Amino acid sequence: MKQQWLNRCVMVEPRSFELLLLQTGKQPIFKNIKHAVRNSERGIIPIHGILTKKSEAFDDILGMTSYNQIEAQITQAIEDSDIETILLDIDSPGGEVNGVFDLADFIYNAREKKRIIAIANDDAYSAAYAIASSAEKIFLTRTSGVGSIGVIASHIDQSRFDEKQGIKYTTIFAGSRKNDLNPHEPVTSESLGSLQKEVDRLYEMFVQLIARNRGLSIEKIRSTEAGLYFGEKAVEIGLADGVTTFFEFINNHRSVSMTTNELTEENCRREILEIIRLCNVSKMPEKIGEFIEQGVSVEQAREVLMELLAERTKKTEILSAIPQNSQEDLMTQVAKSRCI
Repeated sequence: MKQQWLNRCVMVEPRSFELLLLQTGKQPIFKNIKHAVRNSERGIIPIHGILTKKSEAFDDILGMTSYNQIEAQITQAIEDSDIETILLDIDSPGGEVNGVFDLADFIYNAREKKRIIAIANDDAYSAAYAIASSAEKIFLTRTSGVGSIGVIASHIDQSRFDEKQGIKYTTIFAGSRKNDLNPHEPVTSESLGSLQKEVDRLYEMFVQLIARNRGLSIEKIRSTEAGLYFGEKAVEIGLADGVTTFFEFINNHRSVSMTTNELTEENCRREILEIIRLCNVSKMPEKIGEFIEQGVSVEQAREVLMELLAERTKKTEILSAIPQNSQEDLMTQVAKSRCI
């Protein structure tokens, strides 16, 4: 019984965790289903969804990631002589305590062998932030968040529910604490106190881990009160090192060695393909040739297209023009920005 409540001590952004508990089978549990198709580029380690210690059969389907899987992928990247920088692509509300401190120490020590950089894309909370903080640098996008440096445990007392169902549990045990936190009986003050002590112990470990990884004081970490911090504010208080976009992040921290010509050609190809995609999605294919001829960057093209769409189209027309199954395209961004 003791191991059951110990496993419930999770480092996870509480609101996301509550959604998963309250709406199992609905959309929140599939929050990161977009990540079920793993990034296959060498040196980019996907850390997505709820985090667990061990891999299970349906982790990919549910958008979950295990610490064992992350360690194995980092080890493989370290051994790959073509990879110069390892990138941790993180989008997770947090997860299980068991195993996260060992993984964080592994990443922290692995920095002696290769450069390891993390990006919150878009969430790196709690256990996910413990992992991110172990990297040499942490970057995040303008809408990304980090933090939730805390520990939470939950206990369900369903004794009154059992009574209404006409069910009565009789527990036979030896050892006065063996029956602590039995969900079929009201919680005792002794067992609750025991659980609080364990949460406090884990919290102390967590605070010390972040302080070491980020070079901050214990008091500074405690003062965050397990809050969430976004964009420039996260950089200001020392929980991150810079704000960027994922596309820029990848270009600035290429993980696979290439010659200068190969790198230039690859970046050029990627930018052209992205410009073509943006123009087609925006229903302005005539802009493709103009942008390429003028050497316009992806960000510049996006800004021009967004301005044109804002001028020409009302919000309702933008929404009706959004292609199905395309959640992150340009027109969605325009629609959202016009709703603010």
